[in-house]
Amino acid sequence: MKLRTFHLSLPKDGEILSGDAVVVRTVGSVTLVAVLDALGHGHLAAPVAERGRAYLEKVHIPSHVQTLTEGLHDALRGTRGAAGMCCLLRDGRVQGCGVGNVELRAPRTRVPVVLTPGILGVSLRKARTFEGAFGSGGRLILFSDGISPRMDLDKVDRLSPEETCRALLDRYRRPHDDATLLVVDSDEAQ
Repeated sequence: MKLRTFHLSLPKDGEILSGDAVVVRTVGSVTLVAVLDALGHGHLAAPVAERGRAYLEKVHIPSHVQTLTEGLHDALRGTRGAAGMCCLLRDGRVQGCGVGNVELRAPRTRVPVVLTPGILGVSLRKARTFEGAFGSGGRLILFSDGISPRMDLDKVDRLSPEETCRALLDRYRRPHDDATLLVVDSDEAQ
């Protein structure tokens, strides 16, 4: 499966640093995509987001996203914590786990997203996972709570990941918080 991705992250108005982070990493036939949103914003949240990003960029990618999420929770212990959405893409499927208020939309397919209450690094009982189809022509949009979830995705359906990301961020960004958006498109197999 060939993927096209693009992401943007903006700090809260008046801030220089963001407490949000994005990871897109492919190992073999598996791609990990993730959006993290450390509690708060700016210079207090940025180190937490960076710690989560560092963990996801080096960890062995397990066969199940629940194991990955639990490892991320352990890696963030002792910090202010974060919300996070992690997805593993393989064999025309998406397997995901979202903790807190980071969300996912799959406008071109049916992915039954179930979020897990809690805060990564602080309080997580049992991570709930979801799975769905993510074949050719599929699109995933992962975003932090600095983006309004009331997005009109029909207006950006035919745009590239970059154009989609910019259009949604321009229209639905909440300037009082860090805002991050990641668009992942699945193209025909190479």
